[in-house]
Amino acid sequence: MPIGTKLYINSIIVAGLCVLAGCLLFERQLTDPGRYLGYLLLACLASTLKIKLPKLTGTMSLNFLFILIGIAELTILETIMLGCVAALIQSLWKPRKRPAAVQVLFNISTVAVGVAVSYSVSHALVQGTNLLVLLVVAVCAYFVLNTGLISLVLSLTGGKSFSDVWRQCYLWSFPYYLAGAVIAGAIVFSNRTVGWKPALLMLPMMYLVYSYYRLYLLELDDL
Repeated sequence: MPIGTKLYINSIIVAGLCVLAGCLLFERQLTDPGRYLGYLLLACLASTLKIKLPKLTGTMSLNFLFILIGIAELTILETIMLGCVAALIQSLWKPRKRPAAVQVLFNISTVAVGVAVSYSVSHALVQGTNLLVLLVVAVCAYFVLNTGLISLVLSLTGGKSFSDVWRQCYLWSFPYYLAGAVIAGAIVFSNRTVGWKPALLMLPMMYLVYSYYRLYLLELDDL
């Protein structure tokens, strides 16, 4: 592996660990343990519903839906912890090829960095209770960061240009993220009006989106 690629991977891992350590140092309390545990368990379950990216070894799962909910409803520590645990489950759940430890750490770190930046940017730019704008900013920031960081490592290891990798492999997934943002907004809105448990009844909608994209990508991969 080229030295530049190693430096990039190691720098992302260090950044992710620093983000996680900083949050644990300055913020440790859970706002609502029961609700958080429910979100965490559902995020772990969603991480097992993976979509294989065409012509790549990477996957995409439904766990980003709960990351968006966390950005709107939880603290930054809670959201980062939820995202990291979900990323760990996604990496280790029935992989086609057993991932190396550095791959798992890189995946977790990209989520930690992506969540930290998306959470900070969305809450800094959107003051007040404008849920729609908050989620739009959050999903755009998270999409760009998460896919950008992964596309860069793929371009470095595969010898391709970053723009080609990002455009060919991830640009099509933006509607998937937007659909998740819409459903996350509906869940958060229902949570604030009727409670978080009834709001989760909307999750089958996201499963339908997942099923559609999975079938679409299977057909795309066969071309």
